[in-house]
Amino acid sequence: MIVDPTSLPLGAVLADLGPAAKLVAGDASQQSRQVRGAVVLLKPEDLPTDVDVVVICPGAASFSDLVADRLDGPGRVIFVTASESSLSEGIQVVGEQHVVIAVDPALNVASVVMSFSRSMQMPEESVSRRLASLQRALSQAMTETEPIPALLSRLAHVCNATAVLIDRFGKTVHATGPTPMSLLFEEIGRTEADSQNVDVDGWRGVAARISAPDEADSHFGWLVITARRTNFPDSHSTSAAHVAATLVEASQRMAVAARQQERAIRTAVLEEALALRREPHNPELAARIAAFGLSFADELRTIVFRPIRPAVASRSLPASEDLSEMLGKALESQSIAYLMTAKDKTITIAAQCSVQAFRRVIVAEGSKLPGALIGIGRSVHALGDILDSYQDAQLAVRTLRRNSRGPKLMAYEDFNYATRLFADVGFDKMIKWAQEFLKPLEGRELLVEGLQTYFEHAQNINAAADYLEIHHNSLRYRIAKAEEILGINLREPGAVSSVFLALTALELGRIQQLRPKSSGDTGRSRKPSDVEASDVVPYSRPFVERAGVVRAPAR
Repeated sequence: MIVDPTSLPLGAVLADLGPAAKLVAGDASQQSRQVRGAVVLLKPEDLPTDVDVVVICPGAASFSDLVADRLDGPGRVIFVTASESSLSEGIQVVGEQHVVIAVDPALNVASVVMSFSRSMQMPEESVSRRLASLQRALSQAMTETEPIPALLSRLAHVCNATAVLIDRFGKTVHATGPTPMSLLFEEIGRTEADSQNVDVDGWRGVAARISAPDEADSHFGWLVITARRTNFPDSHSTSAAHVAATLVEASQRMAVAARQQERAIRTAVLEEALALRREPHNPELAARIAAFGLSFADELRTIVFRPIRPAVASRSLPASEDLSEMLGKALESQSIAYLMTAKDKTITIAAQCSVQAFRRVIVAEGSKLPGALIGIGRSVHALGDILDSYQDAQLAVRTLRRNSRGPKLMAYEDFNYATRLFADVGFDKMIKWAQEFLKPLEGRELLVEGLQTYFEHAQNINAAADYLEIHHNSLRYRIAKAEEILGINLREPGAVSSVFLALTALELGRIQQLRPKSSGDTGRSRKPSDVEASDVVPYSRPFVERAGVVRAPAR
């Protein structure tokens, strides 16, 4: 039984029930009559004394019993869940004294009671309850394994419409059914409003703008619900679209936060592996690597991805974080397990794939990735091999830099005899030999810089001189002076290989000067974020960036 001190007109209840309720006895003016509640009459003796309380009879038999036994006195309002034809005898007895309303038998008694309850609520309370119920129904989709598709499916069911999520370029991310997306997007793209109604070729709906999880982007796209109904969208569907849009934004932000945390862990694990000493027995680190799906039983490579500055001055390189994100998504799209770290605008990756598989990843991404020099180290079979593979990849990138017109990707298997010798002898020995070989040039940094630039520009005197902003004869003098001091002739192949390998060893040694300490070290407890400085390597190139100087874009 529902009894409320607040009365409401009978017509409000009839309006809520709609065509399912029909006045079959009594005057139509009775719709303005005030009622205060409702009671389901299971037995005639339960008839309430208050005539302003509506009586609900569950079926024609209950109505007949009421008419036969108890329906005397002041006029009442009676709802009967039965067809009009089955009530004909009782209506003749009632006459015009009472108001009788036949309710579609397809509706049960509970539906009639809920209609009274909704009608008796204050407008603000009713709206709040409906919105809370709507939000609860849609929020439950966020517990699914794929929350966005589940959310759109619930939204489509709630609104009896098609739900579509599109990005800001008009590409469909997920859809619950077919829609004329090109026509709808043309309409949506005309404004930057947070919400708008659409009406295109008989398709009507509402589009809610989805904010981008990354503040650098203007917006992610749009959530659209649409149907081919003249009365669509109503206020309920519009509210549902806005609630769903908010949940999509929350889901995307949580996904971005999770990816950032995962990337930080991947970075720490890979940097610790790269810092291992020659006692690489670290079961804990090996287990952490395996937790990310990497196995030493299958082909595992270390890759160095070094972006190339665009030739067009107006174009800039993406930030390291953005580039890491792009590479991570590219590898995940091919189901390749990986670890990744970024340092000095260079991305280092340990990926469970072959050289050919990584080539396919780069080709598939096409213009999405910037131009880059890519070095791929030897296959890794144990934890200690990661550092060797990483040094191979760095050596490959260093070799690629010598020839600007040559290939942009080099693997360990592509090394020539001299480069393979460098890789297999090991960095420590090569750096030591390089220091001994170039010791006569100690304190002559300009001569060393001239040699380095000369080899970096494929032994092109004019190009190297332009880079150094000096006359080409000045560079020729520096190179000749270096030849004289070292006692070599750069027209001889052996001298060229010796100088190139020595300079390469010192340059790669400079890159390795700062590195995280390994958890395999003895002594005090250390973390992957700890750094140490190795012995200073002489004759490293005095880059202007290290002095705080910024080159003009043309340089």
